[in-house]
Amino acid sequence: MYSLKRVLRRNLLVTVTLVMSILCTVLYIGAQKLTQEFVVSRLQHDTESVIAALLIDQNGLWYIPQEMMSRVYNRVHSGHYYQVMVSDQSIRSRSLFDIEINLPASSLNKNHYYTMDGFDNGYWLVWVQHIYKKGEKVTIWIAEDISSIAANLNKFILFAIFSVILSIITLLIMQYHILQRSFVQLEHVREAIRNMRLGLNDLSLKQLPIEISPLVDEIDRLLLQLGQRVQRSRNALGNLAHELKRPLQQFQSQVESMDVEQRNIADSILKSINEIVERELKRAKIIGIASPGRFTIIDEDIPHLLKALNSVYPEKIINTDYPDNLILPFDRDDMLELIGNLLDNACKFADKSAFISFEVFDKECRITVKDDGCGVSEKQMSIIDIRGVHLDESAEGHGLGLSICKDIVDSYSGLMTFQKNKQGGLTVIVKLPKAYVV
Repeated sequence: MYSLKRVLRRNLLVTVTLVMSILCTVLYIGAQKLTQEFVVSRLQHDTESVIAALLIDQNGLWYIPQEMMSRVYNRVHSGHYYQVMVSDQSIRSRSLFDIEINLPASSLNKNHYYTMDGFDNGYWLVWVQHIYKKGEKVTIWIAEDISSIAANLNKFILFAIFSVILSIITLLIMQYHILQRSFVQLEHVREAIRNMRLGLNDLSLKQLPIEISPLVDEIDRLLLQLGQRVQRSRNALGNLAHELKRPLQQFQSQVESMDVEQRNIADSILKSINEIVERELKRAKIIGIASPGRFTIIDEDIPHLLKALNSVYPEKIINTDYPDNLILPFDRDDMLELIGNLLDNACKFADKSAFISFEVFDKECRITVKDDGCGVSEKQMSIIDIRGVHLDESAEGHGLGLSICKDIVDSYSGLMTFQKNKQGGLTVIVKLPKAYVV
C-alpha cells in the first residue's frame, strides 16, 4: 500500500524544484550575458575614443593626451583601464599605474571579450580590439571592474532562489489543501459502500469524479454478479433437494418389498439421503436471498430467521436478548448460516425453549446460544464440533451443523466454546474480533 497524496506531493516537489532550478540557471546565465554585453558595448564606445585620441608625435612615438580621455582613466584604481600596444610601445592609462598587462594567446589576433581577476579583489570585463592606424597594427586592451555588478547580480539570484523556495512551499501547501478537498469526495464512496453493507440502499455514487466512475461501476457489477451467483447456487441446491424428495418416496415404496436385511440397509441409506435433503431445504429457508458483503442488521434479519425456525420447530420457544438497532459488522450470509445452525441445533435438542443473545464490546462481538435439553457429557464436549460426529443417534442430522459453525468462526479468527448449563442443556459462546473487520 502507498499514499496517493504522498506520491503527488513528492512528484510535485521534484517537478517544481527541477523546473525552478532550470529557470534560475537560465535566469542567471541570461542576466550575466545581458550585463556583460551592455558593459562590452560601453567598452567598445570607449575604444573608439581611445582610437580617436591615439596620436603620433614628430619623433614617431605614439601617445594619448590625457585631456582627451575621460577622467576615470586618469584616476588610479578607478575601475576603468586601458592599454594600447602599437609597434614596440605600450601606452597605459594612469588608472593602471605601473601594471603591465600581458594579453592571453587567444587575444593576439581576434577581437573579443573575456573576464579576469583584477587587483583589490576586482573582477574585470575586458574588451580586446585590433585595428590598423597609419599602417601600424594597434591592439587596444580596455577593461572595466564589474565586481559591484556581479555582486548585485548574485544578490538578485539569491533573492530569486529564495522566491522560488517560497513559491514551492506555497504550492505544496496549496496542493495539500486541494488534495484534501478532492479526497473528501472519496468519502462518498466509503459512505455508499457502508450504506450498502448496512442494507440502507444499493451502491449509488452519482456525485463522484468521472475519473473513478469505472472503478465504482466495476465494484457495483462485481457485487451484483457475486450475489446472483451465490443465489443461483443456493437455488440450485434447494431445487435439487426438493426434486429428490419424490424419487426418494417412490424408492421407499419399493424398499418395502425387499427382505428384512436388505430393507434395513436401504432404510439407513434413505434416511441419510432424506436428512441431507431436509437440511438443504432448511438452510435455503433460513438464509433467504443472498446479500454478499452486507452487514448483519439484527432487527431485520433475526425475525426472518426466527420465523423460519418456528415453522420447523413449532413446539419450541425461542427467546432473544439484544439491544435495539444492533448491527454486527460481519457478512450477513455468514452470520445467518452461523446463527441458523446454532439455533437449529439448540431447538433440536431443547425440551421446551432455546435462547440467543448478542453483545457488542470494544474489541469483539459475542453471540450466546442456550437450550434447556439434557446437555452433553465431558467426553462429548471435546468432540462436539468435529465434522460428522453425531452425539444423539435418535435425532436427525449428520453432525455437520456445529462443524460448519466452527469453520465460519475460524474464518473470522474467532473462538467458539461450549459450556454445560447448571439447569441442564448446552451453552455455545461465539466470540468474533471486531479488529478482523476491514
